[in-house]
Amino acid sequence: MEDVGWFHDHASGNNVLAHQPVTTMLHDLETDEFYPFLIRMYRKKSMFIHEDIDKFRTKLEIMTELFEIASNNFNISGKTVDSWYSSNRFLGDHYVTELKSNRKVSLVDMGKMTNGNHEMFYTMNELLETTFVMHERDLGILSDFPLYAKMKAWLSNGDAVNLVLLYNPGNGRKKFPAFDYVEGNDLITAWNAGWPIESFHNDARDMGLGEYQVRDSEGSLIHASITVTVYTPLYTMMKASKRIFGKVLKTIGECSGAIKETLFFKKNYKSGLFS
Repeated sequence: MEDVGWFHDHASGNNVLAHQPVTTMLHDLETDEFYPFLIRMYRKKSMFIHEDIDKFRTKLEIMTELFEIASNNFNISGKTVDSWYSSNRFLGDHYVTELKSNRKVSLVDMGKMTNGNHEMFYTMNELLETTFVMHERDLGILSDFPLYAKMKAWLSNGDAVNLVLLYNPGNGRKKFPAFDYVEGNDLITAWNAGWPIESFHNDARDMGLGEYQVRDSEGSLIHASITVTVYTPLYTMMKASKRIFGKVLKTIGECSGAIKETLFFKKNYKSGLFS
């Protein structure tokens, strides 16, 4: 299979032979619903032959292209990305992201980090050693992180950022959400908005993105795009399942099963399914 490479699998903690898609999702703020957007396949630089090396694009460059397409077609108010895309060049304004544990910040405005002031910048792990505040656990995801602290900080490029430290001393889990335009408890609410794409990843694997066979790289992109295309009406039907199927369906799999049942066992499936 073309463009298969060794990539890190966070679920197993091992490197696996796979394709690696770059995924995006739109969050409709008016309806509070999420829809998968464009998808691209990432290819490692070593996969390009010498004369095609100029076609290589980093994940950050791919995501920048996808965000530009979204901005040209929708009224985008901000972006939520994981730590891989927490680059100053990409984030710009109005972002929600997660900083890596070795990312450095200052707790006072020192401007850009230089040889003269670098001792005033601390990694996330160094901040964890000195800062903890107990939280009442009333915001869902914080149940996994009984210790939390929030503060204003400055990135190594001098930009101000609102930072949250989440830590569970029982299992050592830690997260470092960062924002530039929200404050207070809205920090966690905005960060939680990034989780639906994880649900999409899980559903997409069950729908065929987890295992497939294609000959060339174009086939892998077509297959991934078809998965996105199928997911969207399934998600919409799931939200309207009470009206369409007469019962509340909570998963994509349940919705897919209900469609099959309707198609195979109900003669009036057209009016019942697509009314």
